[in-house]
Amino acid sequence: MQYDDILRHIGAFGKYQKVLILLLAAYNIPTACQFLVQVFVAPDTDHWCVIPGSQPINCSQLFEAECQELQKNYGIPYELSPNGNKVYSSCERYVMDDEDTGSGLGPNATDVRPCDAGWDFDRSRYKSTIIEDYNLVCDRADYAGLAQSVWFVGLLVGSFVWGLAGDFLGRRKTFLICLLLVTVSSIGTAFIPNFPAFVVLRVITAACLYGSFLVTFIIASEMVESKKRVFVGTLFNLFFSFGLMLLSVMALLLREWRHLQLTISLQFVFFLPLLLLLPESPLLLMSKGKFDEAIAILTKIAKVNGTKVPENPFETSDDVKLSGLNQRSSVTPLDLVRTPNLRRITLIMWCDWFVVNMVYYGLSLSTSTLGIDDYLAAFVSAAVEIPSLFFSWYVMERFGRRLTMVALYVAGGVACLITIFLPLGAARAAVAMVGKFAITAVFNHVYIYACELFPTVIRSTGIGACSMVARVSGILCPFIVILGKHWVPLPLLVFGTCSVIAGILSLMLPETLGRNLPNTIAEGEQFGKSSSFSFCVNSACHSQGVNTTQPPADFELQSTNLSDGVPQPSGAYMPLSSREEPPTAAVDI
Repeated sequence: MQYDDILRHIGAFGKYQKVLILLLAAYNIPTACQFLVQVFVAPDTDHWCVIPGSQPINCSQLFEAECQELQKNYGIPYELSPNGNKVYSSCERYVMDDEDTGSGLGPNATDVRPCDAGWDFDRSRYKSTIIEDYNLVCDRADYAGLAQSVWFVGLLVGSFVWGLAGDFLGRRKTFLICLLLVTVSSIGTAFIPNFPAFVVLRVITAACLYGSFLVTFIIASEMVESKKRVFVGTLFNLFFSFGLMLLSVMALLLREWRHLQLTISLQFVFFLPLLLLLPESPLLLMSKGKFDEAIAILTKIAKVNGTKVPENPFETSDDVKLSGLNQRSSVTPLDLVRTPNLRRITLIMWCDWFVVNMVYYGLSLSTSTLGIDDYLAAFVSAAVEIPSLFFSWYVMERFGRRLTMVALYVAGGVACLITIFLPLGAARAAVAMVGKFAITAVFNHVYIYACELFPTVIRSTGIGACSMVARVSGILCPFIVILGKHWVPLPLLVFGTCSVIAGILSLMLPETLGRNLPNTIAEGEQFGKSSSFSFCVNSACHSQGVNTTQPPADFELQSTNLSDGVPQPSGAYMPLSSREEPPTAAVDI
């Protein structure tokens, strides 16, 4: 009996799975807060030199903002912007007459020097930031972007280390270790006294946070039958968006970065009971031959769902077991790029994951450049993701994966390019949110699409490789945003151009809606092999093969043989003619 058959027998999406998946999806709320808290703990705020010597102006009767403005007028050089506003220097001050004695203070308009007595900061919006506490200004101004890049390094390490640990130690033990480490490291970040220690703890938090997210997503996916996994993936992303919205509200209420960091980190404490409640994945136990433990967990699920586990659910022939083991043992990561069709799919998916990760986080980290309030921009940016995810879910099931992803990529890229030519303000923010809407939908696409394109025997390896490539773009993303200080349109130009290119390349991917998915390397090599730059013009293209338990109309079940020099394992579907896909309303360009 197949695993999906067992799940359907005990309740493929019963009460047990619904409660468990809801708890695991809710874990994405504190996860999202940690991912983008950098927007509020390291904002780009106005700063200027502290003037040494005695207090030149009596501020006892003035508000703090008024006093700061008088201080700047007195001792900070400035230039006039095209609209006539004063733009004060951030890294220089006037040389003051007799400043060592504190007498006769008055600006000498021709002599300036670098800030040598520290900096003062505009606290009208943020009461404290890591920029202020660690003096990440002037020649250290790029350190904040470095901290965000190092965060993605942590994600890269976590995706590799904890992905292996999840298979070796088990899902439950890996989650236990990650949750404890991320709770301690994230709370400790709120009390750290210096920038190097801040970076180290952020790396630990990133690595362990991604490990715990990865394990919860895998467990949730393995607890439901295959047709529910699109819903589970969308639900996880929805809670991630809720977390971003909550982060914006908390940042508005807590203007000091240490208070904000502590608050979002304490959320992990509420999930510590999962250490006792979270079960091991029955599918993982089955793959390791621990059938008694798997039956115990399935029995618990069935009891909550009001069903029973079938008798002898794991009985199968020894020949089938040996065939599966031999097939898996012969597969290596090089199979992703060994044959032409799989190599094409792999390289395009790497490009897609690289671009969508870069653009998504680039737009998320750039909300303060839209010309509207930082908190409002971040909240709207997160809120836009919710309808985007529902839209993505609908169009994938209605119109297929490929063309919808292409259209969303191009729409997102064009929106980024249009934003370049708009002035700061509501119009610029609105067009940028259109881009964020499209890219968020693509983010939901790539996870599901990649799962369907890679053959079963190498699916986990393929997804892991895509994730590794995505982390590289995350590392580069903050530096691209930093380059915007030298040429403002550059980040949006990079994001928009890359999105359009990724969309065009995605035309060469095969459609997967309603298709029997590949299981072996041989099937993966034949899957969609003749679909280069072809696209459907109506839903009839996806009607063939909706019943995934039966082969397509022009396929027959082949025994083990050689076809075109490629070994075909027993049970593989091979085309009866040289044409790989059935007749459809399609146009080749």
